[in-house]
Amino acid sequence: MTFRKYRFDVASNELMNEKQAIIFNENLYISKLKNSACRLEEEVRLLLEKDLEEIGEFNVNVEESFDGFVVFSKSKMRKGKNNIECGHWVRGKYNDHLSLICEKRSEYDYVDNSRIVRYELFNQNDLMCIYRMAFQEKSLDARIVDGKLIAKRDVSINKDTQRFKAVINMKGRDDVLVLDGGILLLTRYLVVNNFIGDFFYFSMNLFGKILHCKMTINATRKRIKVFHRTFQNAIHVINVQYFNNYPSEVCESYYTPNGKLILHFWHDFQYIIHETKGFIKPVERIVPKLELMWRSHHLLLDRYRSRKQLTYETAMAYFKEHPELTDFLHDYLLNVIKFKPLNVLDFSVRFFQKFKKVPATQVF
Repeated sequence: MTFRKYRFDVASNELMNEKQAIIFNENLYISKLKNSACRLEEEVRLLLEKDLEEIGEFNVNVEESFDGFVVFSKSKMRKGKNNIECGHWVRGKYNDHLSLICEKRSEYDYVDNSRIVRYELFNQNDLMCIYRMAFQEKSLDARIVDGKLIAKRDVSINKDTQRFKAVINMKGRDDVLVLDGGILLLTRYLVVNNFIGDFFYFSMNLFGKILHCKMTINATRKRIKVFHRTFQNAIHVINVQYFNNYPSEVCESYYTPNGKLILHFWHDFQYIIHETKGFIKPVERIVPKLELMWRSHHLLLDRYRSRKQLTYETAMAYFKEHPELTDFLHDYLLNVIKFKPLNVLDFSVRFFQKFKKVPATQVF
């Protein structure tokens, strides 16, 4: 009934079926707001290149398995004046009903404004004081076995590690429990199936706390402008996480009607995930002056085309006489695809020099 009454204003060729939409691969960009006066709170969301600074990438891939879906997600970004690298990765598995089977999440980062002092013996009489930055890594391994949710949490600061374990009985409960990778899958599933309203589910953060979450998908469509691209009829999704009945984190997302993520940002953080990259200046090919001269001369251009055709025919005739060259060319193409050289000509010369015959005087 909702589908019949609501006017989506979307062309039918832009809508994808459920299977095509849920199995996806997205490469997104992570940017940091340069100032707090960003126009994300206005009616028309607007992002310009002067407002953002690109600091990393975000990749998510969902594949189909024999009993559900497998989620892979990772991010890598730089922060601070020293461009310190931090990020996360997720590997999860969910069944056909998007119920959690298992998921493991890891997050690594340097703790801001923190140092660890270590004292090492420099010689028999002196101790040397060493300051090291605190490198923190948090991981969570959650899986459901025999109706029980088993969660293992590790927190490591440099070489010191703390481990915790919790067991929660899930039998007889119809609550939807998804973790970080499952939230992306769940949101896309609801958007593709034209869900409108509030959807309640449970999740678990890296500290092992169970969070009650509410996802609101609004019926009103928005217009988003990110850099040089404008997205019409964007679907607005608000996700709120509650801990002890208090909202702990609020984030907003915008999706296309076929489930592709356009923009995602948190209210309490200065980081934004977006689909569109800023303007990339095209590399201009420098054409030599002589080439412009002979290409503009019709007689010289005809001569060039005839010689090019003759060279092609001569080369094909040579290949017919020497069919053994096909294997060498296959090997050459595979190496080009594998190593992706920046200078293909130099790579080709070095590749075929291996088959050069060594003179008899140089053989020892």
